Amino acid sequence: MTCTIAPRSVNLQGVCLVDERHGWAVGDGGMILGTTDGGRRWHAQGGTDKDLRAVCFADTRRGWIAGRDGVVLHTTDGGRTWERRSTGTDRNLYGISFDPAGRTGWAVGDSGTILVSLDGGVTWQRQFSDGTHFTRCFTLDEKTAWIIGKRGSIHATTDAGATWVVQRSGTEVDLRGIYAVSPELCWAVGRSGTVLRSADGGTTWTRADSGTGLDLYGLWAAPDGREVRTSGDDGVVLASHDGGRTWSPQSSGTAKDVVSLAFLPDTRHGWMVGDSGLILATPDGGESWTPQLSGIHKDLVAVHGAGTARWAVGRDGLLAVTTDGGGTWQVADTGTGEQLWDVAFRADARHGWAVGDAGLLLATDDGGTTWHRRDTGTEVPLLSVRIDGERGWAVGDAGLLLATDDGGRTWHRRETGVEVPLLSVNFAGERGWAVGGGGTILATDDGGATWRGQTSGASATLTRVHAGPDGTAWAVGRCGTVLATQDGGLTWQTRDSGTGVSLWGVAFTASGERGWAVGDGGTIRATKDGGVTWEAQDSGIADNLKAVWAQSEGEQVCAVGDGGSVVATADQGASWSSHIASTGRNLYGVHLFPGGRDGWVVGDGGTVLATRGGHRWAPQPGGTAANLYSVSPAGHDTAWAVGRAGTILVTEDAGRSWRQQPSGSAKDLLEVHVRPDARTGWAVGDGPTVLGTRDGGTTWTHQRLPATDCALWAVDFADDRTGWAVGTGGSVFATRDGGATWEAQDSGGTDDLIDVHAVDTTTAWAVGHRGTVLHTGDGGRTWERRESPTRQNFTAVHFTPDGRTGRVVGRSDTVMTSHDGGTTWRTGTTGTGMSLWNVRALTERDAWIVGDEGTVLSTSDGGATWDQHFYSPEKDATPGR
Repeated sequence: MTCTIAPRSVNLQGVCLVDERHGWAVGDGGMILGTTDGGRRWHAQGGTDKDLRAVCFADTRRGWIAGRDGVVLHTTDGGRTWERRSTGTDRNLYGISFDPAGRTGWAVGDSGTILVSLDGGVTWQRQFSDGTHFTRCFTLDEKTAWIIGKRGSIHATTDAGATWVVQRSGTEVDLRGIYAVSPELCWAVGRSGTVLRSADGGTTWTRADSGTGLDLYGLWAAPDGREVRTSGDDGVVLASHDGGRTWSPQSSGTAKDVVSLAFLPDTRHGWMVGDSGLILATPDGGESWTPQLSGIHKDLVAVHGAGTARWAVGRDGLLAVTTDGGGTWQVADTGTGEQLWDVAFRADARHGWAVGDAGLLLATDDGGTTWHRRDTGTEVPLLSVRIDGERGWAVGDAGLLLATDDGGRTWHRRETGVEVPLLSVNFAGERGWAVGGGGTILATDDGGATWRGQTSGASATLTRVHAGPDGTAWAVGRCGTVLATQDGGLTWQTRDSGTGVSLWGVAFTASGERGWAVGDGGTIRATKDGGVTWEAQDSGIADNLKAVWAQSEGEQVCAVGDGGSVVATADQGASWSSHIASTGRNLYGVHLFPGGRDGWVVGDGGTVLATRGGHRWAPQPGGTAANLYSVSPAGHDTAWAVGRAGTILVTEDAGRSWRQQPSGSAKDLLEVHVRPDARTGWAVGDGPTVLGTRDGGTTWTHQRLPATDCALWAVDFADDRTGWAVGTGGSVFATRDGGATWEAQDSGGTDDLIDVHAVDTTTAWAVGHRGTVLHTGDGGRTWERRESPTRQNFTAVHFTPDGRTGRVVGRSDTVMTSHDGGTTWRTGTTGTGMSLWNVRALTERDAWIVGDEGTVLSTSDGGATWDQHFYSPEKDATPGR
């Protein structure tokens, strides 16, 4: 079973623990992982590409999953097969929960969606709600359940959903987790460290001091209600030993967001899941946590191709497969968690082998969908494998060399006369070479029946060999070593690679004229003259590259490496692009200068990306691990970015360095707007918070609003004096004196407003939840709701300077466009399936969008097509939510 993983990372969103051995985790891109051995091995299940948000099981066989576009999946065989159930809705679902008997359950999501099943998840019916955006649900028994959502909403039922009672939570923050152990005792958690407890079924809720201001998502309690655990942003884990009255931190060992957790009733064994495929386990109630799966972005060490198919292998049995020349990659289940060191396929793209630790050799005859272990008669690690029809060879530690002439059914040891590790083997007809430690080179000219040593003249370990035509061959190794022979290995010449880094892979075209060698630090060296001279090519990444493969004529070349990186070229290396980036953090803020060739993007984990002159997006050193939500330049050299917990960054050298400025606030700052003078600016966020500066950010001053019960999502100014800020509950505030005073304006609704764009001092647009599009042409004295062809939640709006062409983006790959000044709108998609967070309309035809999991898109044809722009963020920093 496979699940799409690229070009984005997979954040895990839900986890369910049935017993000490059986568990499931679900997440982005249709990821379903199951374990039957306590998490030592996780296997992919399912067959959907929809983002999945929650999972629950009644026992080891019956389970349910909810996700994007109204998807509900159901299994009765422990996840071997998953069947999609009809829900009658295309709304995103974020929570699903069944009673212990597995008969009665609810699924909840966008726009007040409440679905109930009374037959174990086979059929689903809608139930009445008030339109609240719901995030999670918890089913105690066939009659009793709770639902939570935006702005502190809690709904409860004691009659199987015939009626839902709105409970007073006492908070306006969004709630993200709910758990109950009896009809009376229950807990809820949410944004800004909110922890609520009720001992009377939710009639009254009491807030506890969590000791953190970080958002909380995961929640679990022991059957007796004494031990309670919660998890959230930046790896925070809190424990309570007195039923949730007091809380203390636990060390999770990660800075990644941990969005769901589950324990066994013994309160000792538990799992947590989160960003970048993170799975942590504890055997002691959370006192210590160890990674069981630290993401799909594991090191890849080998790659091979046939036709349009490519296979790459690496750590923990990882196999990544593409069948469209690298356009999309999938992770496949090899059935092993052991290190794989090499992979090779026949030209038919169906028969292949993979080798690894402890004498492991796997074979497939269906292109890698299923794999079967073959007996090699050894437990010595196998490091390289090659296939030629029914013949094959594998080499490994201690001079081991195995051969087969029956398609791998039986293997026989061949004498090599060496004890050093052999790291690579390659053949061209009857000629073959194996290379390894201490500059070792072995050669054969009888198909591998006998082997003899050759003098390499090198002392460095040789890591890869490529056999070419007419007795030519090339070997690479540590310290930038490149060797070549043109006489079958009688003599080997040292070539100048132009680098001193370790080289791990080499590949040549069938003619032997063009070749590529790859190595540490994203190094790619290329030759056009059979390896006599080598020149550098720009891989665009800094990750170590471990292997390279080239089609016979060099039409396509593919290299893989650390962090799951895959880069490829279709122009013989003139340009390389990432097919799988080593991470894919959510991106929230974007600014493109006129012309669309220069700009900045910011996002999770302190991600700052920049493009100059239309070149690829590249990371910049933001100097923070905090999520960044907005970026606003004053010019090409000077810009500000804002984010979590009052973070404000500024650059004055085009992003070569960023430094923090004191904001005087611990609240999340969600948007920033600065003027071209590089001195005047505003930032808004939770609280509500409005900060202003008149001295380039040396000092930021709180500005007073005529409200205290909302969060501000966006701010925009038409000039130095006229601006608007919008937020939760339909809030709109305007200023005409640069923020010295703000006045409330009537938006005409209560839906959350997420973005605002000021076209001029009288014209502005605002968008938000449930398809809300608002327009003012009189400075905000009146706001008019414009007809929207969708009820999807919008996240950003932007118009061209002439106010004619507007673009709106939102969740679930929603794009909306107007070419008549916002009078009419039409919907579309980018084809990515991602939630989109920001947009910039440059001209009638040119626009840029950023979104979830590293999405950077542009169009030059008015949105008829969207181009994906891959980038190379720093490896394994600390992404957040």
